[in-house]
Amino acid sequence: MIRVGIVGFDTSHAVEFTKRINHFNVDSGFWVEGARIVAGYPGEPTPAASQELLDERTEILRNYDVEIVESPLSLIGMVDAVMIEYNEGDKHLEASRPFIEAGLPVFIDKPLACSVQDAKKIFELAEASSVPILSASSLRYALEVQRLKESKDEVGDVLGASTYSPGTIVQFNPGLF
Repeated sequence: MIRVGIVGFDTSHAVEFTKRINHFNVDSGFWVEGARIVAGYPGEPTPAASQELLDERTEILRNYDVEIVESPLSLIGMVDAVMIEYNEGDKHLEASRPFIEAGLPVFIDKPLACSVQDAKKIFELAEASSVPILSASSLRYALEVQRLKESKDEVGDVLGASTYSPGTIVQFNPGLF
């Protein structure tokens, strides 16, 4: 079983990924096997994430059997991998650095970074430590996208697409929007 830690509860993904990985309040068709979110660090309040929001998500994650730690560095030695879940991409380099340097695989939720310079640095650190890094969007796994893929013969080639989400544009991701 891979023990996973989460850093940053300001995005709903901290809760949603935990539901799927720890098998809480989600259909079994969406379960992720072979891993468990065992610990997490909520982060500090910011203009994008109030203390009230962090407290609410902390309580939810406690109910999903996640141990809450006082410092992100407390996760080192407790977990086998880390998920960086801050909404603000400009935090991702420094948030991921100690885990990469400790040799832990890291998933960095989108955006990977707010600058090419930060993104390159993340991958330089990962290469120097021989650590895998992943950053991706789950939209390609959305049922609607999968259905479209399955009906390619009926639909034909897709030449373009637009998508939307319930998320808001985070003004604290300079340079992205």
